[in-house]
Amino acid sequence: MLNDLAEIIAIKSVLGEAQEGAPFGIECRKALDWFLDKAQKYGFTTCNMDGYCGYAEYGDGQECIGILCHLDVVPAGDGWTTDPYKLVIEDGQLYGRGVVDDKGSVVMCLHALKEIKESAIKLSRRVRIIVGCNEEHGSACIKHYVEHGEIPLMSFVPDSDFPLINSEKGILHLMCSVPLDEFFKQNIAFISGGESYNVVPDRAKISVFKNSELGKKLLKMCDGNVCDKIFSNFRVAGDILAAGEQLGDFKAIDEGEVITIEATGVSGHAMEPFKADNAIWKLFRFLDGFSDIDDENNIVKFMNEYICSPISAEALGIYKSDEQSGDLTISMGIIKVDDDNLHFSLDLRLPISASYEEIKKQIVAKLPGKGKIEAETFAPNLYIEESSPLIQSLLSVYEECTGQKGHCLKCGGGTYARELPNAVAFGPTFEGAETNIHNIDEHVSVEQFTKAALIYKKAILKLAE
Repeated sequence: MLNDLAEIIAIKSVLGEAQEGAPFGIECRKALDWFLDKAQKYGFTTCNMDGYCGYAEYGDGQECIGILCHLDVVPAGDGWTTDPYKLVIEDGQLYGRGVVDDKGSVVMCLHALKEIKESAIKLSRRVRIIVGCNEEHGSACIKHYVEHGEIPLMSFVPDSDFPLINSEKGILHLMCSVPLDEFFKQNIAFISGGESYNVVPDRAKISVFKNSELGKKLLKMCDGNVCDKIFSNFRVAGDILAAGEQLGDFKAIDEGEVITIEATGVSGHAMEPFKADNAIWKLFRFLDGFSDIDDENNIVKFMNEYICSPISAEALGIYKSDEQSGDLTISMGIIKVDDDNLHFSLDLRLPISASYEEIKKQIVAKLPGKGKIEAETFAPNLYIEESSPLIQSLLSVYEECTGQKGHCLKCGGGTYARELPNAVAFGPTFEGAETNIHNIDEHVSVEQFTKAALIYKKAILKLAE
């Protein structure tokens, strides 16, 4: 298992430019080819579905059990203590991008099925491991499968937490656009941060024209020589510290005609933005003390009040919560600028009680300068009653393998489970374990990796025997 895990971790399967036969980029296609070649070597029937996804199948029978995993990963980001695309085993931990989300599960389930095959255990249902290449960016891969492939009788998705997830929030991705105000036009040359909707960015930067009003103020703060002395200025330092930030989170760089301010935070998954530290937020907090123009379309004021805040959902008037699915959360993952507009992405995780159409309407109403939503995607909620035979079967396996009481959880993360009928997320992360998915140094213990693999073998037998 570890040899196979090392091989698949080494493939940098981040979303890339579409090519013929590789709709999500050549690296994602390499990962799919690796899986299909490996599964064929292990004696399984395989199928490549136009480069979107593929599957490996074993067994006989009219009915099919599905196991849905994904081979694509989010960008590694900076700051790893190991090479993110090399499996490292250290102090009983496995490190590498995808060891948990979700390449580790691919390897675990492939080997679980391999062991069943080698043991010549008779199954009454076929088992199909379905792998996609676009889970992190909209799940177009599994949508392609649903259109062209066999729908399993029941499925589990090893891409979340144990004991089991029976409630997933709706996921709304928005790209918002607002016209540049006078402050931005006169002072800001460039701003950028983030690469994915569903990742809280740990780095962001903004460039200020030296000959602008803001540029001149910044130069004065550092006696004409661009340096981090800017952040020691009592006015700037006071604003930074009052916002709960550290002065060391900022860096000033002289880049000729512009002064670039870089901010550093802590990356994390957009489903739990409160566990991360958004670097884009820091830039707008830095700018807050300078953008004091009397402009009803003041972008900095809007961003700090409505977007770059732990209570942004309440400020926007969109907060909802319910017992079945929990609280609405909102995260900004990408920011960029062109000659006329500032663009920023929002990742919203919606409880059952929230209407995504109403959410959009409320957000547009708050955007300054007649801003608009340029793009959107929405994945609806998933909720399956705990009494479901599928859920009861999987919980019984969990209890047998761990000796702990099985119970259902709700989460803000989205998995393939919402794309198929009678499907739920099941592991591989155990309760209380920190794995740093979507963050630097993603990891899982060898012990928990091995235990999860055993649970998946037992689950296959339970559902397919």
